[in-house]
Amino acid sequence: MAVRSVATTDTLETFRTTFNSLGTDVGDLSSLTTTDQSSIVAAVNEVNASVTTAFKIADDSSTQQTINSGDVFRISGTSNQITATVSSTDTLTIALASTISGLTSISATTVTGTTSVVANTMTLSTGSITDTTGSIDFGDEDLTTTGTVEGGIITENSVRLATRPFAIAQAVALG
Repeated sequence: MAVRSVATTDTLETFRTTFNSLGTDVGDLSSLTTTDQSSIVAAVNEVNASVTTAFKIADDSSTQQTINSGDVFRISGTSNQITATVSSTDTLTIALASTISGLTSISATTVTGTTSVVANTMTLSTGSITDTTGSIDFGDEDLTTTGTVEGGIITENSVRLATRPFAIAQAVALG
């Protein structure tokens, strides 16, 4: 739409039609859906005041942060623990890293995998360690238990010692 203007040399009729066209361009105030319909300026101000340009985020401890218009809401993973990936369309994916390190404890009902490595101490408060591959290797660490070690062949430094039932029978026989 071109800017409407009236030159000083235009007739009164040109002024009238240009002025009426301007009213048509702006529109009928009664058609506004705002509460204040007294003027276009009042309606624009009402809409502007109602637009929220910020939102808040909160963590588990109820700490809040306001994200204002123009801010970047950055989600960071933790090295070797959690990854955060943003992709289209408006998607955030949070996942465990393929290799996790730096944890001080893990609590789980079942841990499965083809290879599990535990450094220093592994504590099992309830349940059992089940081997489906054929061996459990403690490396150069000691196996300490207040419970029972059952089944299988017991080896020490790759030397086959005996099965537990055979070791008991041997101990009884040798006194």
